[in-house]
Amino acid sequence: MNEPEKKAHYPLGVNAKRDDPRPHLVISCHADTGFRTHRLVREGETLTGHLDNFAGVHAVMNAYFSGRMNSERVRIELTYGEETDMMGAFEVRRTLMSDDMVVVVDVTGIETDRDITIEKCRLPKMQAFVHRALEGMSYALFEDCPDPIADEDESDVYSKRMENVFFLGIPCTGGDYNEGVVTCREASIRAASEAMLRIIELFTHDW
Repeated sequence: MNEPEKKAHYPLGVNAKRDDPRPHLVISCHADTGFRTHRLVREGETLTGHLDNFAGVHAVMNAYFSGRMNSERVRIELTYGEETDMMGAFEVRRTLMSDDMVVVVDVTGIETDRDITIEKCRLPKMQAFVHRALEGMSYALFEDCPDPIADEDESDVYSKRMENVFFLGIPCTGGDYNEGVVTCREASIRAASEAMLRIIELFTHDW
């Protein structure tokens, strides 16, 4: 991703104000949408509607309100501007240090029978971390981004300046999630929430 000139001055760590010097974990999830109206229909375990990125926000909030997200080194960033210029992610990046970790939560168009995807997880140490955290869960891990709908997201903003970044995807089917209504399984949203909580737990105790 090429950074526009106005964003090139957003370096890592310039706004990193924290009492705890240890690495922090950020859950980055864009809350803006490209739609003027929103609708959703629930049929059993299937959700059909405008899911980009309300599915991600829903998963993040479920994880938060579970009461299990209890760490002084973890924060949630519900960002803006992902559908246009990624400005929210650029601003978050200013608060990060090079040894922090970022998990980007968003929808994905990858066709899979797994509940969730882990994408752009390139480093062996990050792959090992994910495998430990998500042991026994239904997920597919990719070093790149085989999403046929879009291959750029907030993880590209963060990975320009830091290594410990990956994408947690909620699979959607039935069309282009950027253009309109698509479908996902509620099991995928539950799995995304559980995955975040397991990642947070392992990060808190072993990073």
